[in-house]
Amino acid sequence: MRVFKPRLLTAVAGKRSDSDTVKTTVELPGELWRAAKIRAMDERADLRTVLIRALQEYLGQPAQDAVPRTGSEDR
Repeated sequence: MRVFKPRLLTAVAGKRSDSDTVKTTVELPGELWRAAKIRAMDERADLRTVLIRALQEYLGQPAQDAVPRTGSEDR
């Protein structure tokens, strides 16, 4: 049995302005992704911002006024 050891890539960490930011990949059902993407477009936000706000609400954490940008575009 392999034990997963997460690591932050130094190339990614060097680009980020917020050292607490972690890049991850998540597989989502297509319809959920489309609904989130449409919500982002409706709010004139990026998908990252919508997902962060949704996770903060789900986890009961206070929403941040400004979500730091990474400079990369979501697809």
